[in-house]
Amino acid sequence: MMNVWQYAVQQTGHDFEPISKWSSDAQAAIAQLKVRGDVDLLAWNTATDASDIYPQYALADLVTRIDHTTYARLLERLASVVDQAKLPVLSQLQRQWYLASYVAAFSHQSLLNTAAALLSLTVLQLKTPPLVLATAAQSQLRGLADQARCWLLAAQVSDLQLIATDKPLATLLTHLIEQTPDLDECCVTGKAVGWELANDAYWLSQVESPTFKLEQLQTSVAYRLIRAAYLERSLG
Repeated sequence: MMNVWQYAVQQTGHDFEPISKWSSDAQAAIAQLKVRGDVDLLAWNTATDASDIYPQYALADLVTRIDHTTYARLLERLASVVDQAKLPVLSQLQRQWYLASYVAAFSHQSLLNTAAALLSLTVLQLKTPPLVLATAAQSQLRGLADQARCWLLAAQVSDLQLIATDKPLATLLTHLIEQTPDLDECCVTGKAVGWELANDAYWLSQVESPTFKLEQLQTSVAYRLIRAAYLERSLG
């Protein structure tokens, strides 16, 4: 199927004025976003003539945005749960936690959906051998996020409980880790916000890879996090 989307960059703050050639391969535009702080991403649908401008969030602004919020407290609670369980946390997983929280904060998502995303990313990383992680992300991340969300809803876990006590996250983390891998792929139909957050965080954490594709992202917020995701990878 022919890709009808074309990508380019423009000087930050301009009104859809490309300074690079349009291309259906976004890698050239992504390469500019990684090294320049003065360009926005442009996307143009040649079939419908729809177009979008994606200014890039500054990494410092992202950190400030979630600092001292319930998203930050949820991250601290999950880190505590994982630490008490003596489970390993690789730097890539930590980046995914932050990226999922950025997407959630800027798209105003609930703590429940954010918790489902964070748990699914954590369980996927802990249960999956590194060489098959990308394949597993495509087949299991949706199921893990859906199951985490359904469990939290069924248990009537409140936002306050998520950030005030370890029990909900610890119980669900243990359950998802211990269930057989076949069940990890079980998912519900329809829109799945928790999965969208997890999916975008996972693929943004792969932004330095030549196989990274914009089409892997589900939310418009994620398109604005490309530079920040790369800078976090560089700093990590």
